[in-house]
Amino acid sequence: MGSLEGKTAIITGGGSGIGFAIAERYAREGAQVVLAGRSPQRLEQAVEKIGRAARGVVTDVADEAQVERLIDSVPRIDLLVTCAGGAVFGPVEQVPRKSWRDLFDARFFGQLSACHHAVPKMPPGSAIVLCSGVAGRAALVNYSGGAALCGAVNAMGRSLAVELAPKGIRVNVLSPGLTRGTDIDWQVPPEKIDAFMSSLMERIPMKRTATAREMADAAFFLATNAYATGVVLDIDGGWTAV
Repeated sequence: MGSLEGKTAIITGGGSGIGFAIAERYAREGAQVVLAGRSPQRLEQAVEKIGRAARGVVTDVADEAQVERLIDSVPRIDLLVTCAGGAVFGPVEQVPRKSWRDLFDARFFGQLSACHHAVPKMPPGSAIVLCSGVAGRAALVNYSGGAALCGAVNAMGRSLAVELAPKGIRVNVLSPGLTRGTDIDWQVPPEKIDAFMSSLMERIPMKRTATAREMADAAFFLATNAYATGVVLDIDGGWTAV
C-alpha cells in the first residue's frame, strides 16, 4: 500500500507538465486523483496514462462557477494541488493590462477560489499545495506582473497555513524554478530561444533545468510531511540562493 492509499486528490493543471507529474506520483502512492484542465484532449490522454486511479474534469480555473463544479464532483478532498495557469512576458509598457488581469484570474484567484470551495470538504489531516514560482523571490526581466503574482501566492499560502491550522489542514506553496516540459511561452523568437535559456541557466548554480518529476517529488513531500505548513518551497537548483 502506498502512503496516499484511500486519499482523494484534486489537481488543477493536471493534464500536462508539473500538474500531470504530481497527479502521476500521487496515484502511484495510492491516491484517487481528479485532474482538472481546460483541454479535454489533454485530460483524456493524462487519465489514460495514469489509469483507473484517475479521472478528468474539464475546468477553466479563471471561472469560479467551473471551479465550484469541480469541487462539487467529489464528496471529500484530502489533497488539493493548484497548478493551473500560464505566464505573461513582455516589457511593462507593452503588455496590455488585460493580460495581467487574465493571469491573476487564473493563477491567483483560481487558486484562492479552489481553496474557498474545497476547505469545507477537507477533513483534519488534509493538505493544500499552492503553486507560485521562482519569480516571487528572484527578479525576472519582462515578468513584473508574474513576479507580483508569485509573491501574492506565497503570501496567501503562509496566511492560509495559520488560518487553517486549527482545522487540521496544512497549507504549503511549491515554488518551481526553471522546469522543462511545461507550456510556458517565453515570448522569445525561435532563433533566440537557445541563447535565452542558456542565459537563464547561467544564473542557476546547478546549471540545468528541473524536471517535472522533481517538482512532483517536492509536492509529494508537502502532501505527506505532517509537520510542514506555511512553507514556501523553492525547488530551483539554487537560483534564489545567489
